[in-house]
Amino acid sequence: MSDIFPVVVGIDFDAEAIWTGRQPELANRPVLLSHGTFAVRAGLAPLLALLAEHRIRATFFIPGATADRHPEAVRAIHKAGHEIGSHGHAHRPVHTLNAEEEKKELVGGIDSIERVTGSRTRIWRSPSWEWSARTLDYLLAEGITVSTNFHDTIRPYRHMRDGKPVDLVELPVQWHLADAPYFMYGGQIGRVIHASAEVERIWMEEFEAMYDWPGTFFHLTLHVQLIGHPGRLAMLNRLLHRMRARPRTRFFGSAELAATIA
Repeated sequence: MSDIFPVVVGIDFDAEAIWTGRQPELANRPVLLSHGTFAVRAGLAPLLALLAEHRIRATFFIPGATADRHPEAVRAIHKAGHEIGSHGHAHRPVHTLNAEEEKKELVGGIDSIERVTGSRTRIWRSPSWEWSARTLDYLLAEGITVSTNFHDTIRPYRHMRDGKPVDLVELPVQWHLADAPYFMYGGQIGRVIHASAEVERIWMEEFEAMYDWPGTFFHLTLHVQLIGHPGRLAMLNRLLHRMRARPRTRFFGSAELAATIA
């Protein structure tokens, strides 16, 4: 792996669940929910087309509730050859749940993905990027082998239990390499929407620096409802072209890269 620089594109396809997961009462706000519906009606198709143009196999993280509500969209992602990971069921933050609720959210999300795709995923991203003291045991019990949640390093690693490595690879993420801090709005006072060119500069600056750090990888986190707008897709297209221009760049799905970790 020393002769290549891995890039992983992880894409959250939350749709309406990103709003209702934290606050179920938002189900009564159709205009707010339409921000999520945009991912299905307008954002997904051009994003899939862009990934196909660059011959990139991404990993889509999908809440079970989104798979239940929009199965045809999930099938389109699956048919396009992308990896599909679970993103909980109702997009409820793990740290707010008791033991029974956490287990139900985890298993329910995996089950919903399997019903739509016919395959049982082994990849998981927590809604809110958080764990509880129970999460590791739950993930291992459900056969999850790839986690994309922690922010503690810029290199993949195996999780440990009782001082020994287990069959769960962590592909760390970073907030500054996610689109939500720059583009998430929803009418909340105090949030600022950033220009795509500014975000491109931040992401490319980090890519260029990490490219020369041995053993690192670049993990981009996107949301269909945020990145799927024309100007932002144009920015992403430029970014991918610039990344591909570096000779050691190789794009991996999450499970593909995790399989190379000893």
